[in-house]
Amino acid sequence: MIVMRQIESDEARGIVESGAVRPPGELLRAAEALHPGGRGGLSLEYGRHADDTARYLFATTVEDEGETVWSVLLDARTGEVVSDEPIQEDDDEDLHEE
Repeated sequence: MIVMRQIESDEARGIVESGAVRPPGELLRAAEALHPGGRGGLSLEYGRHADDTARYLFATTVEDEGETVWSVLLDARTGEVVSDEPIQEDDDEDLHEE
């Protein structure tokens, strides 16, 4: 499992404004496109990869048309999928935070 360390909102705003990462709307659309009928935005956050602090990640949840909720983790700079897993009812709310 990939672990993401959450960053403060000021840092997140700064990396978006500087262009170091893609804007949240663009990353959310990429996450939604992974699942038919995907609707996201249940949670949105930027963070740093626990093992590579120079790498920013974007975490969100997406609900597909079958009402399965997915935990999606993207590379915040490239939009590349890092992790895409269904959330089981007995799972914690966020699979990526410590």
